[in-house]
Amino acid sequence: MAALRGEFGVAGAVRPAVGSGSRRTPSRCLRGHTLAVGGATAGWSHAYGLPTVTCEVCYARPEARDSKATWCLLDPTVQYSAGKAPDLGLVLVTLPPAQRRAGVGRIELRWDRKPVGAVWLAICAPCRRALLTGLRVEPDRRRLGYGTVLVAAALALAAPPDYRWSTTALPDSPEVLAFWATVGGFPGLGSPEPCSDMRVPE
Repeated sequence: MAALRGEFGVAGAVRPAVGSGSRRTPSRCLRGHTLAVGGATAGWSHAYGLPTVTCEVCYARPEARDSKATWCLLDPTVQYSAGKAPDLGLVLVTLPPAQRRAGVGRIELRWDRKPVGAVWLAICAPCRRALLTGLRVEPDRRRLGYGTVLVAAALALAAPPDYRWSTTALPDSPEVLAFWATVGGFPGLGSPEPCSDMRVPE
């Protein structure tokens, strides 16, 4: 894969991690090594403006010294309004729906001001329902974890079990199936259950 460059460096893998400090460090690396055994090093990505974790086992193996050895941590609960989003780094920007109650809004993932992915969703607070209606990552930015971060950001806005989640029907695509299989057990996957207040485009 060609290197992807922002204003201050090269794009790498990113994963959602809530909080700060050591408590947000995952137990396993992207290749599945247990970091408590193999060791991990903390760092900083100037490209993303985010903290990094490097698996020492992956880094010590020359054949594995690729984007999976080091990855960034982005807190999906930290979301900015469009007017207050930082100009640099990888950030989540919340764009509310025009129809305030249960309309479809979106969360964008922006890198140095440029949208590189988005998730569309409708949330109805009175009915405690949430519906994910779309997810897109720019083709040249896929397989870096952007989609996983966007899904985590959507769930952070209306956390289950307080909200009952579902998604619109999934397209018949091996790539889409592979993504959701990687994300894991998303509630209501492919079985839309909108409430009567939701204005969901056909």
